[in-house]
Amino acid sequence: MKRLFTIVIAAALAIGVSLPAAAFSKPDPQAASMQLASGAAADNEQGLDVAVAAKALGERDGYSAEPKPAPQPVYASGTYLGPVPDMFLGSFSSWPVPGGRLADGFGWRTDGSGEWHSGIDVLAPGGTPIVAVAAGTVIEVQDDPNASGYGAYVEIAHGQGVTTLYAHMPGGAPSQFVTPGQFVEAGQQIGIVGQTGYATTTHCHMEVSIGGAKTDPIPFFAPGTH
Repeated sequence: MKRLFTIVIAAALAIGVSLPAAAFSKPDPQAASMQLASGAAADNEQGLDVAVAAKALGERDGYSAEPKPAPQPVYASGTYLGPVPDMFLGSFSSWPVPGGRLADGFGWRTDGSGEWHSGIDVLAPGGTPIVAVAAGTVIEVQDDPNASGYGAYVEIAHGQGVTTLYAHMPGGAPSQFVTPGQFVEAGQQIGIVGQTGYATTTHCHMEVSIGGAKTDPIPFFAPGTH
């Protein structure tokens, strides 16, 4: 009997040594709940971070993809804003001063003067021939170099309300080679380059008007003309 009691005590001691104390303790439900809640909170926080990052990325990409509004050009009063008539689009076959260099274009000047330029300026030495850019009828010849800022000039009508004007000629004979009512062909000489009127150097100021309103001459020229 004493031997049996000794065996039981030894077995109990062996079990106590081999098993951890936690095996005999009751599970703590509150601690388990806190552990689950902590894990869930971490998952939610991670998911929220991902969602916020994705939203920010989408907003950034969406913003960067939006095209910037194109600046709207401002035109001076008396400017023709309609399309170039079909029969005149690219129809001017002659440059007003053969060999002349395009300097200033149509629109507001970019030299800081704030001036509106109603045509194009073609630089060339004084006396260089000026020709009609297209066939038409001469409607005005101004040979007084002091009459206006244009100086001496020639104006030609080409039909459908389209006219061209060539300014800053020297004035007087043989400045102009045509008379009002005369029909001219494209490329026919109508005058020579000068520096009369409002001009700082020798050049031909050329304008195109539709119904009396100035418009950009460049779209009227055939490709390669200038």
